[in-house]
Amino acid sequence: MLVCYINIFRDAFWPNGRLAPHIKARTDSERRDTKDRAQQKLLDNIPEALANLVGQQNARFGIIKIFNALQETNANKHLLYVLMEMLLKELCPELRKAMEHT
Repeated sequence: MLVCYINIFRDAFWPNGRLAPHIKARTDSERRDTKDRAQQKLLDNIPEALANLVGQQNARFGIIKIFNALQETNANKHLLYVLMEMLLKELCPELRKAMEHT
């Protein structure tokens, strides 16, 4: 299964053995539209268990807070690095031992 994911990653970034071409940058209005649609999709799909637990309005406020927190570029980079480190430690336990000794 891991090999399959590696192949998908490779083919996405290097189709036919060549680095994939850059995609044109999106305009600010396209970014804003995507952000608004993503937020609306989250709000339309609030888990029923969450809404029952804290109430519909509090669930909506919480989702909006989390969504806004995930708009921070530096925080997202840090989150990605932490998750990648955790993944590497799980896939390669010898890295965990090496990091504990330093």
